[in-house]
Amino acid sequence: MVDLAVRTYGDNGRKLLLLHGLGSNALGWWRVGLALAEAGSYVVAPDLRGHGKSEHPEDFSLASYADDVRGLGDDWAVVVGHSIGGSIALTLFEREPRFAERLVLLDPALILPSAEVAIDAMMATYDAPLPAGRVSADNPTWHPEDARIKAEALKQSSASVTSFTIRHNPDWNLVAETSRLAVPTLLVGADPALVALVPPQLGSGLAALNPLIRFVSIPGSSHSIHRDEFVPLMTAILEFLT
Repeated sequence: MVDLAVRTYGDNGRKLLLLHGLGSNALGWWRVGLALAEAGSYVVAPDLRGHGKSEHPEDFSLASYADDVRGLGDDWAVVVGHSIGGSIALTLFEREPRFAERLVLLDPALILPSAEVAIDAMMATYDAPLPAGRVSADNPTWHPEDARIKAEALKQSSASVTSFTIRHNPDWNLVAETSRLAVPTLLVGADPALVALVPPQLGSGLAALNPLIRFVSIPGSSHSIHRDEFVPLMTAILEFLT
C-alpha cells in the first residue's frame, strides 16, 4: 500500500474525499476544494499512486489504487471521483457499500475500449514539452491556474503510469458495480457532443436501474467537467449535497 500525499481544504465540518483522474493531482481540485470548504466541509484530496507527490509503485490495478485510498480512513460524508477517481470510488463501494453517505461521480471511467485504443487515445496528452500555455490553448474554457496545474501534474506523472493503469485492469467494466450502489449518487456526464465517458443513454439507463442514482449531463463540458464548466457543476453538486 502506498502512503498518499494529500491536500486539505477547510478545517471542520463534514468530511469529503476528492479523487482525481489519470494524469492529474490533488491540486487540480483547487476550486472544487475551496468551494466545498466554504460550504462547510473538511475536504481531503490525495495524490493517487503514480501521481503528484505520491510514490510510483509497480502495481496500478484498481484494487491497489483503492487500498491506498482506504488507508486514508473512513467516516466520509461524501466521496467525489473524476474519471479513474470514479472507478476507484466504485471499487471501494463494491467492497464497502456504506463507505460514504453519498457519492458524486464526474464522468467516471465505467467502460474502456481495448487497451491499445485507450492508450493511443491518451498518449498525446504526454507530448513533451507540454507547457501551461499549450494546455491552455488546447482548453480555452479552463481557468489559467487549471492549465498550469495540469501541465505540472503531467510532468509529475508519466505516460507509463497511464499505460500501466490501463494494462493492469483488463476487461475494464464497472457498470454492474454502479447499478448496485446503495447510497444516494449523483452521476454527472459530460456533453455528448464533446468527449463524454458517460453518454446520456448510459447515464439515464443506470438511473433507471437504480433509484438512488440521479444522472445529469453538463452542456458545453468535455471530460474535465470541473475545469470546463465549474459553476454549473458546483451548482449541481451543492444542490445534491443539501
